[in-house]
Amino acid sequence: MEDKRRHPRAGLSFDVTVWKVSVEDESGAQWDGQTIDVSPGGVKVKFPGDLDPGTMVTLIFSPPDGGPIISARASVVRKDAQGHSFAFASLPYADLVRLQKMVKART
Repeated sequence: MEDKRRHPRAGLSFDVTVWKVSVEDESGAQWDGQTIDVSPGGVKVKFPGDLDPGTMVTLIFSPPDGGPIISARASVVRKDAQGHSFAFASLPYADLVRLQKMVKART
């Protein structure tokens, strides 16, 4: 099977908060989870929630490089038994470079 990913991934496990806010009724949900793999374009996360593809969330995490916390908007691309795959919708350039360096060091 051909890998269609634009970015290389690295198997990294660290804490992440998945935060979904519903604009319609101002409610929200928050889950704590663990990353399974990370790339500059997205992340796969295991957490107890169940979100459908296309759902927008905010992911909050502190990569193990010792830098500041990253807070990024992301959308669910797919879900399977291992977790949810998210694509970053907005990621500041400095955070993109951090993730690129981290993945390159582990691949």
